[in-house]
Formats: sequence, C-alpha cells, structure tokens
Amino acid sequence: MTDKRISVAPMMGMTDRHYRFMASLLCERISLYTPMIHVDAILQSKKNFLEKENKDSRSVAIQIAGNDPISVSAASKVIENCNYNEINLNIGCPSERVQNCKVGAALMDEPKTVGRMVESIRNTCDLPVTIKTRLGIDDFDSYEFLCEFIETTSEYGCDHYILHARKALLNGLSPKENRSIPPINYPRVYKIKEQYSDLKIEINGEIKKTDEIKEHCKYVDGVMIGREACNNPLFLRDIANSIYQDSPMEMTDFFERMFEYILKESNYGTGVHFITRHMTALFKGMSGAKEWRKLVGGLDSKKSSAEDLVKSMKLFVEDRVTQH
Repeated sequence: MTDKRISVAPMMGMTDRHYRFMASLLCERISLYTPMIHVDAILQSKKNFLEKENKDSRSVAIQIAGNDPISVSAASKVIENCNYNEINLNIGCPSERVQNCKVGAALMDEPKTVGRMVESIRNTCDLPVTIKTRLGIDDFDSYEFLCEFIETTSEYGCDHYILHARKALLNGLSPKENRSIPPINYPRVYKIKEQYSDLKIEINGEIKKTDEIKEHCKYVDGVMIGREACNNPLFLRDIANSIYQDSPMEMTDFFERMFEYILKESNYGTGVHFITRHMTALFKGMSGAKEWRKLVGGLDSKKSSAEDLVKSMKLFVEDRVTQH
C-alpha cells in the first residue's frame, strides 16, 4: 500500500495553506493541493501572491484553471519558482461561473485544447503535469468519450489522471448537487486503468473510509479523498496509521504545533479564525464536540485575541485530548 498515492482534493475555500499545515501534521505522507487558482489571477498578481499561498510549507501541488496554452505556459513559469511540486489542470469543476470562463469541466469536449495546455507547460517547466477530470459531461458520458479524452491528451504528454468517478451535469445542477446526484461509477475508472496500464490513474469521489481506500488501491494507482478530509480531519490520522503504517504524531504534540502556528500567524497579521475554522471537527463524535466547535468556530473566536483564544483552547484540550 505504501507505493500508492493518497491525496486530499483541491477544494475552494477549504484546502488553503492553513488547512494544509494541519493536514501535514496529521498525515505526513498525504499529498496536498491548493484550491483551484485561475491562471489570470497568477499572471495579474505579484509573484508573492503564490509565495504567500504556500508560505512556510512543504511543497504541494497547485491546481490551475485556464483555456489558453500561452497563458498557462506563462503561469507555469511563475509557479515553478514558488515551492510547488506538481501542476494540476482542473477539467472537472462544473460551476456556472467556471463554465462561463470556458474552463473546468466545460473543456472535457475540447481534448486538443487541454492537450495543448499540457504540452505548453511541459515545454516551459520541469514540474509534472496532471489532469483532474470527470468521466464525462451531460450527454457526453460514454466510455468511448472518456477514452478519446484520455488518448488525445496523453498524446500531448499527460501521463497522470485523477478521475472523479461520475459525470458532470453542466446545466441545472449546483456544484454541490454535482458531487452527489450523477451516479458514482468506480468500475469505469478501474476499466480505464486496465485499458491504459501505462498511465497513472487515481480515483476520487465519496471515499470516506480506510477500507474503501484499500479496496480502490487494488485497481488503481492512488486515491484522492474529498470533503471527508475536512469534515473529519482525524481521518488523515487513520490513513497515516492504517494505509502508510506510520505512527501518527501524538495528539498533545499536534495541538502544541497548531497553537504555535496560530500565534506565529497572528503575529503576521493573519486572522485567527482563518486557521481555527479548520479545527472545528477535531472532536467530532466525542464528548465536548459542540463546546469545542463554539470555542474555535463561534463568533467569540473572531473577537478574542490570539493569546486568549489559545489559552482557552489549551485548557479544553488538556481535559479531553486523551480521548483521541
């Protein structure tokens, strides 16, 4: 199992640098992604925008959205010098705003455009390029359609795909509905790996248990988990123990590292709530979970100084951390 890659999906508003710091403490070997960043934001902002996005962190993958090979190439020049280890093309987001920009899942029916973006990045920098996509869009959801997309884009140099195991419906469903209403189809992802054995194929979609990860890894090269990693962050600790067979960091040490991080970031001017909001589910299902959520995620947490909030959090943790 240790040769299989386990990752946390790029999620808007969720997998920011504060979340990724916490996730790395819970599972050192988990692969992490930034939320999707449009190439225009990279090109129109100062370089320190990307440097700050991954400040004081180990290198992670960056997910970008775009539809122009020239712009994507220019953005990759900036990315290469900012502590990232992979460039992932978002060809799976179904939101209306993303569609209006003709990026995300709306590009699934333009595999040559996607392929040219892959080629432009590979010609510009040395970072590996991956594609995250769906199984299809709207009525273009046959196995043959997916094969054509993979075959075309792989001809331009992509050899690593992360497949969300359901299609996207571009009209009539919200992004949230698109994560649950189109039926999941894991066997189709397995079949793709079987047919294209020379490519790296990872699977994504509704994966919430370590036993499910182990089962998927019998058929594919890796597993990407989504919202479960945020809604139940201790799932990452289970992955460290059960999948990688590592000894997870003791929870007392974990909380101390988080408290140090909160105080350090506060000194830089970071709002404490931007960090603690990722910690609200750390006592999920345990005694005091509601009290903890109120302490770190309620309105009072936004009003408290970093020092006062950390003191309160320490008092809470000292009484209950042994439950972990």
